[in-house]
This record gives sequence, structure tokens and C-alpha cells, in this order.
Amino acid sequence: MARKTLSSLVGRLDDDQPVEATQPAPTAPASDQKPAEVAPAVVASVSKKRSKCPPKVSFYQEPENTDRIRDAIVHTFAQEGFRNISQFLNFVAVAEVERLEQKYNDGKPFPTVKARELPQGRPMGV
Repeated sequence: MARKTLSSLVGRLDDDQPVEATQPAPTAPASDQKPAEVAPAVVASVSKKRSKCPPKVSFYQEPENTDRIRDAIVHTFAQEGFRNISQFLNFVAVAEVERLEQKYNDGKPFPTVKARELPQGRPMGV
């Protein structure tokens, strides 16, 4: 059985081409993808049991910034290789942490701070 269109992302099939004969969309070589460069640093820092997904982290962000991030991911996927917001933000955050460690801590990781040890809420007197 053949279909004319699978989706707007996959493209069109000929009438006589079976659905099973479709090929996945080509992707950039792994060496060009930014997330592959992050994986060793992230994996090294998380040497404990690994679940299917890393723990979820939530934060507040202006909707306009979220839109810009999503737009950048979608429009640069083929060149940069980021597949979702989590992958993109993790890469950017780790790069910034490495920059801060280099600048302020001789390139070494900072001492560990647990989740509830960060100041929370609005600063007093503001």
C-alpha cells in the first residue's frame, strides 16, 4: 500500500513506492553536531545509574526568549544538530559553566552546592 504524503517533514512518496521503502531524512555527520561534543562532559559528571531521561529542571523564562530559542533550534537543526530545547539549553549551560570555571576557579569544577542551598525567592529589602 502506498501513500502520497507521509508528513511535511518526511516529504512525498511516489504512488507506486511502498511506505516501507522510505528512508530517514539525512542528518549532518556526527562530527558536526554540537550535542555530541557535550556528551562526554555531561556523562562524566553523571556517573551514577542513568535513567531513560535526566532529572527535570524547571525555571522561569520570558515567553519571547522561549520562542527565540525554539525558532533558532528549528531553523538551524541541519547545521547545528540540536533536536530539542533540553538538548540546546544543556549544551549552552554547560559551555557557560565551563567558561565560569575557567575564569574564576582555574578551570576546575566549583564546590558542590545542593539544590536547596541556592537563594530562593526575592532578595530581602528589594
